Amino acid sequence: MQPVANTNAVNLSASNPCDVDRASSPINNNNYKYELDSTSAVPVAPGDKQELSETDSLEKGTRPDQVPSTQGPLLDVGKKPFLYHVRTHKHYITLTILLALFTDMVSYGIIIPIMPSIIEHMGGDSTKTGVLVAVYAAGLMSASPVFGTISDKMASRRLPMMIGLTGLLTSTIIFMFAKVYWLLIIARFFQGVSGGAVWTLGLALMTDSFPANEMGIQMGKSLIGHTMGLLGGPPIGGLLHDAYGERAPFYFCIAFAALVITALGFLIEVRADEALELREFDTELRERARAKGIEYTVPVQTSLWQIITTKRMLAAVTVTTLEAFDLSSLEPTLPFYLRARFGMTEGQIGLVFIAFTMPTIVSPLAGWVSDRYGAKVLCSTAVIICGCLMLVLSIENKPLWGIVLNLVGIGLSTSSFIAPILGEISAVVRRTGDSTAYARAFAIFNMAFSFGMLIGPIIAGYIYQHHGFKWNCITTACILFFFVPILIMWMGDRKQKMEDVAMYEREEEERRMMLADVKLIKAERKAAEELNAATLCQPAV
Repeated sequence: MQPVANTNAVNLSASNPCDVDRASSPINNNNYKYELDSTSAVPVAPGDKQELSETDSLEKGTRPDQVPSTQGPLLDVGKKPFLYHVRTHKHYITLTILLALFTDMVSYGIIIPIMPSIIEHMGGDSTKTGVLVAVYAAGLMSASPVFGTISDKMASRRLPMMIGLTGLLTSTIIFMFAKVYWLLIIARFFQGVSGGAVWTLGLALMTDSFPANEMGIQMGKSLIGHTMGLLGGPPIGGLLHDAYGERAPFYFCIAFAALVITALGFLIEVRADEALELREFDTELRERARAKGIEYTVPVQTSLWQIITTKRMLAAVTVTTLEAFDLSSLEPTLPFYLRARFGMTEGQIGLVFIAFTMPTIVSPLAGWVSDRYGAKVLCSTAVIICGCLMLVLSIENKPLWGIVLNLVGIGLSTSSFIAPILGEISAVVRRTGDSTAYARAFAIFNMAFSFGMLIGPIIAGYIYQHHGFKWNCITTACILFFFVPILIMWMGDRKQKMEDVAMYEREEEERRMMLADVKLIKAERKAAEELNAATLCQPAV
């Protein structure tokens, strides 16, 4: 039986919005000053809180006079999941990404001090060692754009990250049992592929979770995991190797991979849920915007090429490549140099690499500075200082304590000039107008980083074998100095940073308005369904 028309029914169609709808028109309505309740994500115009409460009552099945004075979160329907506030808290998200980056990079760096003995046992030399380091970068470079594109289409970052970490765990097990060089190459490549998922999706998840004026400091916190893993991997590997045997470093990586997979499984992506809601109600949102006389802007589709050819992005890519090149040029050569000159064991070499990890605490500070003053001054100054320190490192016959102090300075400078880059990349994407391109942009970051890691060990291994450690350091310093003018000309300054924050706030206001409309649409749908059900139940006259 078809529903009987009811002349008393309210028209709830999107083309003829109700009074409540008019009271909370989503975007560009300057006649209202929108306020945000301290416990609600719904923007409300002054004097219209009663109307919104009545709409909420339709959704919850209560009378308006029974609606509590405090509203719940926008998408909070029913009981919250277990430990919801912990699983969505910004500190938990930052800690999870920190551990993920640490696990990825420690898996990369933990074999550095034991690599010479492994390669020499298989009949290799420093060139083969450099190739093995670089293969990881090849996997990272090839996988990053794939994971970036997939993630932007899915909206979720968590599940692909878990898959990537599972692959990392598997490839580490293969590496642990490998007996021939070609199997090491395969395992190392797939470690890089897994790293592409962790980096691309982890940084995109950070962008989803934090506002523009906090991006630098939060990214700086997460990058502590990156730097500690990259530069702490060698000392951890050397100490575990000497204390517990050749497989102990790999057990360490496996345990951390399992820990991070568990932490990601516990995490809740609120922003992904909201993005899926907006996609689901896209048609209705367009109809409502047209009914209110608001021009609905079709989202811009930005390609990887459009992002990477932006001058500001090119500067960010340059800094990223320089950091990776600087660090990876030392990783395959410094262990050989220390063994040849000082006769160090794997564990002692690992202890020297601790000098790199000591300055990682400055990453959040560098991010804080970039949040307020922009990335240009900080990054260009840090690159210049790093180049000067590489020249000092090239001086021959230095005592061991001098080398250690030099490495502390290099670690300090590299930690300073990489933290602001992630905020720069987010700003570039925001200015393109494509809000779904963040994972693809961080895929470019990964590709730049992996390119530096790819060419750094190969070039450094060749120069060390034919000309020695001195010219390896001089070459790295010259490359750093060469690209400084690009950073000075193209990186974002304080004025651009303030513009980035203002643009982010406008986007967030628009998103909140659209989410408020989604809630109204859901309430109207439910009210219409209840009205139709009540009409069907009326006895025939």
